[in-house]
Amino acid sequence: MSEIMKSFDKIDYKIIRELAEDARMPAAKIAANTGVNERTVRRRINHLVDTGAIRITTIVSPDMFGYLSIADINLKVDPEVYDSFIEDCKANPNVCYIASGWGKANLAIETRFLSNEEMYDYIQKTLPQIEGVEVVNFFIIPKIIYNIDEWLPVESDFKD
Repeated sequence: MSEIMKSFDKIDYKIIRELAEDARMPAAKIAANTGVNERTVRRRINHLVDTGAIRITTIVSPDMFGYLSIADINLKVDPEVYDSFIEDCKANPNVCYIASGWGKANLAIETRFLSNEEMYDYIQKTLPQIEGVEVVNFFIIPKIIYNIDEWLPVESDFKD
């Protein structure tokens, strides 16, 4: 177990589980549900946020806004344009995920579009025109089964 994980215990786990269920849940309700003092709950939540272990944020559901055309795209990006291309991706409202990697592709992006035509144009026309960027492969996503916002560490990751 890493040193980072050693600083979190089963009380933190219980609080995280409650917040995963409803991030707007009041500390008083979390305290009642977990059997932990309300001040302790507030202090623990602050610690979890301050350490970066959790983020209290809004998660937007892209499909509710019509972004139903999804593609994961693996790219080979030359070092000379790598940083500027990442900045361009961050500024592109259709790019929702960027990850660096090793192998044939060194960058992976997830994209969401309002239509298949927009997605097609981006993959087949826009990206190939960018110097130093090569589309290695792409995967059209008709259905997301399990997403990162549903993931939680397992209880055994937390000390007693």
